[in-house]
Amino acid sequence: MPINRNALIRYRTIDRCLQNRRRKWTIEDLMEACDQALDEAGVYGKAISLRTIRLDLQAMRGAALGYNAPIVVKDKKYYTYEDPDFSIANSPLSGQDLEILQEVSQLLQQFKGFHHFREVSEMVQRLEDKIYSEQNKVDPVIDFEKNELLTGLNWLEPLYKHIVNKEVLAIEYQSFKARGKSVIWLHPYLLKEYRNRWFLFGCHNKSKNIMALALDRIKGFRVCKSAVYYKDQWFDPKTYFDPIVGVTRGRDEKPIEIQFRADYNNSPYIITKPIHKTQQLLYQKSGWSYFSIHVIPNRELDREFLGFGVGLELLRPVRGLTAKVMEVDTGKN
Repeated sequence: MPINRNALIRYRTIDRCLQNRRRKWTIEDLMEACDQALDEAGVYGKAISLRTIRLDLQAMRGAALGYNAPIVVKDKKYYTYEDPDFSIANSPLSGQDLEILQEVSQLLQQFKGFHHFREVSEMVQRLEDKIYSEQNKVDPVIDFEKNELLTGLNWLEPLYKHIVNKEVLAIEYQSFKARGKSVIWLHPYLLKEYRNRWFLFGCHNKSKNIMALALDRIKGFRVCKSAVYYKDQWFDPKTYFDPIVGVTRGRDEKPIEIQFRADYNNSPYIITKPIHKTQQLLYQKSGWSYFSIHVIPNRELDREFLGFGVGLELLRPVRGLTAKVMEVDTGKN
């Protein structure tokens, strides 16, 4: 049974609701949640009817979609999963799903050799591994990095659509340090993943500064239809991230040379997986490897250095990064 996009959004929304056992869900609650999810995805139209939600629940219970969802009604009013660990996301792929994946995989394979499509190779590998494991009923033989508990992924699809449509957003945001939420008017430009965490880049409506907002700290957003979309020509994703490790930098900051050394145990990891693309191995002496990078210092670089503990020592600049990084007087080494 083919599934259209709107129906898929409703199924996923109902699934998330029924997995949340801290709340009791009436059919009206599910209808409201689906309405909100469609609005956030940029699907506007007449409100969903109770009949549509009832048909959705019936379809999810059945075998036609391959879900066989154990949806039960408590107290003749509240909907939930009989199995608290159930999710339609864990359902096996149907024959139709596999056929579509195979078609997509065959199409993408045509681009694997092109320089401009280097990112496609990993995607094709994921698809081929998924198709193989589903067809042969075996465990996957490739396990890519993922975080099943990562929050904020539900914002990816609607934010992507608003970026494409060049719409200004009023975002409810609460950083880890803030006691409460604040509203940020943002002209969104880019979604970027860094270390399995997603960030939204855009221009602040008032200050015109480029901001990086973590999706897991977004509490909600709405479209500011009265605001005129502004594109900051300075922000170019092709070059913006070149002089940094991670995602944060200032507009007027310039790269500096940073020198550090790593001990015998840590230097092979740094050599085989450079901290930055400008990294150079200067020389090796007395069990230490000496390196340089040319970057804009930021907190992601600090965390990268700190991750090596006492096995990495900062040589130059002696001041200016983080006080927690071991600082070494270059005159004594």
